[in-house]
Amino acid sequence: MAKNKSRDLASDIIDAVREGTKKWTRTVKSEERSPASRAYRAQRMTRERGTSIKEAAAQIMEAAYMEVSGNGQLPANARQIMYKARPHIQKETGRQLDDNYFTQAILPNHMEEYEVDWDVIYDARGHFTEPHGGGSFGIGTLEVRSYLAGFNNPSVTDAGFSQAAVKTNGPSGNFGAALFLEKEGFDPILKAAQIANKYDVAIMSTKGMSVTAARALADEMCSRHDIPLLILRDFDKAGFSIASTLQRDTRRYEFKNSFKTIEIGLSLADVEAMGLEPEYQHHPKGKKSALIDNLRTNGASEAEIDFMFRDFDSLRSTRRVELNAMTSPQFVAFVERKLLENGVAKIVPEQELLAEIYTGMERGRRLEEAAEDLEKIDMEDFEPPKDLEKRVRKMLKKDPAMRWDAAVAKIVAAAADDEGDAEGEGTRSKKPRPKKQASRQPKKQIRRRGRAPAKRVR
Repeated sequence: MAKNKSRDLASDIIDAVREGTKKWTRTVKSEERSPASRAYRAQRMTRERGTSIKEAAAQIMEAAYMEVSGNGQLPANARQIMYKARPHIQKETGRQLDDNYFTQAILPNHMEEYEVDWDVIYDARGHFTEPHGGGSFGIGTLEVRSYLAGFNNPSVTDAGFSQAAVKTNGPSGNFGAALFLEKEGFDPILKAAQIANKYDVAIMSTKGMSVTAARALADEMCSRHDIPLLILRDFDKAGFSIASTLQRDTRRYEFKNSFKTIEIGLSLADVEAMGLEPEYQHHPKGKKSALIDNLRTNGASEAEIDFMFRDFDSLRSTRRVELNAMTSPQFVAFVERKLLENGVAKIVPEQELLAEIYTGMERGRRLEEAAEDLEKIDMEDFEPPKDLEKRVRKMLKKDPAMRWDAAVAKIVAAAADDEGDAEGEGTRSKKPRPKKQASRQPKKQIRRRGRAPAKRVR
């Protein structure tokens, strides 16, 4: 019996210890997943009620936005604002700032509460496609804004002559390099700075690791047209890995061709020159030696590896710097400098193609002049069918997939066919007329507006 009581007492002691240290165990495990939070634990345990994240954000939000956007001259990515506001918020609150909480709650709530009209952009999270072969776009801030701004009432585009235009599809006569970004969200900034147009460069991006479709596109396009692929990435382990997947074979994709790749991502020299703030990235799995070997394989220098692994032994985290750590003006200047350093410039076709395009444009100009002299078709006496709405509804009932304007077009075409058939029947029913004797009087010349009488060709 004494032995059984001893076992029961031991179990009770174990249960009591587990219950008493439950919260502490959760805290330790949480800090293992996010070691940066250790720096704030002592402050959280000893401080009195201080500044909230919302209050601290309100203190710095406008200054952060203005710095990131270049005083409102360029769009600002939500994560860029987070990078500028985060040091102040964490210092004032003694708490670690969650990225998603800031970009999805704190920032939009602040903009709504203070009624500020800031040009803040968010990554697209889905796509929208119109019916009847209409446009398709990512559901992001600027995409939706642009779509809404383009709303208009239905209108008819008059047919007529127009100036010749150059139509391109692919690199030929269009762009001389391709710029790859490892993340989305920078397109509006590049567009505002006109990077693609100024340097004749195509831009593509993915979320994180490059998908096989992006590699296949670069493989075929860059090799066939002999253009370089410039890779813009973060300064971290993932960034070096992403750049590597666009340059060497992997299990998921094997390159079929050879083409030139140029890494223009953040380097240690760039980080130090711009004074960019590093942050910690936790690595819960994997040996330190394996992580370092992976970085060496993917092109990181020894100095860059030392920078990233400075605190790894104590925090099991590497230091990293994202592209988002730059303000929009910094980012634009950085990209332009990298493009110029690597010889990316405007393209000019050869003389033969230029001459062909010049001739086409001159012909278009002459056609435009000729079109101005043509009399407009008189539609004043034309009356649409009185029961047009009834006909459209009947046609849409018969074919629900059709849009109303397509129904109107069919009705117009059917009316034209009926009119042509009626004229044909009338012609067949008429008897041939006897030929008239040729008149000795010359035919009256028809003078066109603004032109001399047409000359006869003998």
